[in-house]
Amino acid sequence: MTTRELRSEVRAFVRGFGLLDEERTPCGVRVAPREAHALAVLAEAEQAGAQLSQSDLRRALGIDKSNVTRLIQRLRDDGRVEQDVSEEDGRVRHLRLTAAGRRMAGHLEEQSLLRFQSILDAIPCAERAAVVRALHVLNCALRRATEEPPHASDAT
Repeated sequence: MTTRELRSEVRAFVRGFGLLDEERTPCGVRVAPREAHALAVLAEAEQAGAQLSQSDLRRALGIDKSNVTRLIQRLRDDGRVEQDVSEEDGRVRHLRLTAAGRRMAGHLEEQSLLRFQSILDAIPCAERAAVVRALHVLNCALRRATEEPPHASDAT
């Protein structure tokens, strides 16, 4: 496989899956994909009994500080997230889903599972494990390719 072939397949997936639509998730819910991912991360943390800070959400989504601030503001404006200042450190903002946020996260989860089930059903049974394995390998390669190389001052 060549670099161009890989790029072509990734581009086709991004477009075909609907990742370029900024107002609707690939599963068809009328909410921005970034907001849907934020709600999913917060719901998963809540289910695990954890409370995330604004910085935790930023890291989980892989976005910068100003983008996470705007994202949280939109979620707050929509009544899906509440934000509290930490009692231990006034610079830390803890996030929690509202009832509306929990409902939306649940709806997104249901619709996402339906979408992925339809995709899985379209993959021949004998090839399903290979597809999942290929995605795992691709995700690992992405992490390695985006890691910052060690600085010269770090090597001693």
